[in-house]
Amino acid sequence: MRGQSTYQFPFAKYPAVRIALLFAAGITVDYYFNLSLSLTVGLLVPAVVLLFAVEFKSTATLNPLFHQLSVGTYLLLVFLFGMAWHSIHDKLDRPEAADILEAYTWDQISAKGSVYNIKPTSTGKLQVDVAVDTTLVVDSLRWVESYNLRAVLDPETDHIPDQLQLGSSIRFSATVYPLEQPRNPHQFDYKGYLESQGIYTQAGIESIDSVHNPKTLLSWHHLRQLVLDQIEQNFDSTSQSLAKALLIGYKNELDRADKIAFSRAGLSHIMAVSGLHVGFIVAPFWLLIPWFWTLRYGKEIGLALLLTLLFFYAGLTGFSASVCRASLTVGLITFGKLFHKVRDSLNLTAVSALILLLANPADLFAPGFQLSFSAVCIILLTVPVVERWLPHWVRYRWYGTPVMVVIVSILVQVGLFPLLTYHFGEFSLIGPLANGVVVPWLGFVVPYALFLLPVAAVFPAVGLPLNVPNQWFLNELSCFTEWASRLNWSWIQLHVESPLVFGLWIAGLFLMATLHISRLRWKILSMLLLLLTVQSGRQLVKKIQPAKLTITVFDVGQGDATLVSTPGGRHFLIDTGRWSPRYNSAKYVILPHLKAEGIDKLDAVFLTHPHADHIGGISELIEHVAIDTIYNSGYAYSSNLYQQYHSLARRHSIPVKTVNAGQSIVLDPSVLLLSYGPIGRNYGSDPNDHSLILEFIYGQTEFLFVGDAERGQEQRLLNHYGNLLDTDFLKAGHHGSRTSSSSRFLREATPDISVLSLAKSNRFQHPHPEAVRRLRRYSGKMKFTSLHKALIFSSDGTSIRQIPW
Repeated sequence: MRGQSTYQFPFAKYPAVRIALLFAAGITVDYYFNLSLSLTVGLLVPAVVLLFAVEFKSTATLNPLFHQLSVGTYLLLVFLFGMAWHSIHDKLDRPEAADILEAYTWDQISAKGSVYNIKPTSTGKLQVDVAVDTTLVVDSLRWVESYNLRAVLDPETDHIPDQLQLGSSIRFSATVYPLEQPRNPHQFDYKGYLESQGIYTQAGIESIDSVHNPKTLLSWHHLRQLVLDQIEQNFDSTSQSLAKALLIGYKNELDRADKIAFSRAGLSHIMAVSGLHVGFIVAPFWLLIPWFWTLRYGKEIGLALLLTLLFFYAGLTGFSASVCRASLTVGLITFGKLFHKVRDSLNLTAVSALILLLANPADLFAPGFQLSFSAVCIILLTVPVVERWLPHWVRYRWYGTPVMVVIVSILVQVGLFPLLTYHFGEFSLIGPLANGVVVPWLGFVVPYALFLLPVAAVFPAVGLPLNVPNQWFLNELSCFTEWASRLNWSWIQLHVESPLVFGLWIAGLFLMATLHISRLRWKILSMLLLLLTVQSGRQLVKKIQPAKLTITVFDVGQGDATLVSTPGGRHFLIDTGRWSPRYNSAKYVILPHLKAEGIDKLDAVFLTHPHADHIGGISELIEHVAIDTIYNSGYAYSSNLYQQYHSLARRHSIPVKTVNAGQSIVLDPSVLLLSYGPIGRNYGSDPNDHSLILEFIYGQTEFLFVGDAERGQEQRLLNHYGNLLDTDFLKAGHHGSRTSSSSRFLREATPDISVLSLAKSNRFQHPHPEAVRRLRRYSGKMKFTSLHKALIFSSDGTSIRQIPW
């Protein structure tokens, strides 16, 4: 009995799990600390030498101490190898071709290659991904080098050939565009996303000179196009796009509204072809495994057939990462089952993860990798526990399987909660129910629809009639998803603030998995309680720290938009960025930031004047976030954008109030918010000279925003308010225009920090050298969004400091 007093976790049973976790830990350390290649390799080499020395000593002396030291050194070596491997890949990932093409930014090139992806964008343009093999650069220099290029076509200015499709060989002329890092916090990292797809260059197509469609089945892209064409023949126009997404993961034709609806209904994963689909395909094969055992070389034939099937399906999906992960795991599990090898699913999942991370360590930080492997681990760790709890009268009845499907769906949805909220800022509350309704049907629909594709290719007349059940299901699925996503309670917007949440999540998962092991569950429970204590302490420390006011000056190009978050948890915007027919700052900059920060309500929006570079995002904001009040300068304007936001505000019952000089607005008791303009009557027909002028004071720090005020309004401010204009922070007027930031005004304001919001290249030639000279003379630090990207400042009431992001 004494030997049973403590529980020893069987680590030896899970060698692949240990190795994968340590390898991933090494990758993570190098990723976050950005260690140099020389350092990681310099640490790895002595560890290898030490391992050989300890192993030699252990073998020679048979001393248990040296054996334990050998095991410890081996595990350390795995960790260090993960660091070095990520460092090596980080240095080698960027191809030489990308650096060469970057030197030709804004120059025109001619290229030839094969199209492997076509996707319409939300702005009405067409993205065409091309595997380029030949390039002509300046002076007709012929360059034979393979690289991937994202080309952009504008249907309004460019002719799109009808024969352009996947697998097409095209010749085209294009202008190389720059790819930059995100210019605002929480903004989508488009450059990083393209690099994760192996694309390091983007260009705008000027003309397509020729399109050739080779008739060969040896091209995956051509074969995928044939399958897409066959899906179009088997489904009517109302469900073709959804069928393509569901069967082979081709989501390029789904519009943004449909994608959002599926996400909020918790069903977006069914369109990301993954383990679910691979399971549907492999399930019939597994039923035949006993038959393969009876044949000579049957096991080898069965495994070869399965791997061929998985490889073919992965090719049809474009070798998506999710299908490759699922196929690799299923292949390993099937190998174990066929050959009676040890086939512990958790170990095999770890082996699959290890292989993929060896191929590309950056996959560890891809949402798809994290979500898919986390889902598998949740199922493997918790489902056996649930099955023990499930009564026999449920478990072994006909409805036992559907009940387990619903339970597994709930477990996975709840288990993925922190990852979903961290990556997407949303969590579907209706997801478990929706999955319980939909997923069982997919077990019939997906295999049947895939089976009909080759049948209808041989007998075209039977495609549509035999596909009627699938057609009905997809139509009902669309209606159900739209209904579920519109329910007020179907989804919530959340923000993960602390990494401790993931520690709590992991501890909770292991607690559930070890409930049947009494001695182990108390250890996990103690760990969970410890993490809860640390999290509570962190919240306490945060509360007792001095409250801070935060100002985020967004980089919206040639426009203005600033978010102010007060110590009392109130949030208001001063201007909303710019607008153009295919772009507005709210959609691509402000809303992603609000979502990531967990801000679901704006207590006020101040519109300094009605020009499109200041009110450009207000309509989008009205549609997508709760707004308490909109304040403006009262200057009537005849633009469609101005009329539209007033109409939308009335429809959403948002009051629009005019602010005059001398008013005080209370949004947060700790912040004094004053209006210094516009003053009195109209002064000409220029809205700039009637800008809303705001100053807010927090403690001993003062912040002055002057919109696009020019000399005339600056002089009126001096006449009426004089030394009240002295400030610590100035949002300089009119993007650094020559007619703003006059010497007299700046001599009175004397800001310690001046911020100018403008585009790096703009047709107004802002900032004007004279304005910059005046600001440099009377101001302390100068910051430009065109040079420094978005700017974040924080005040504790006594001083202002810039926050890096």
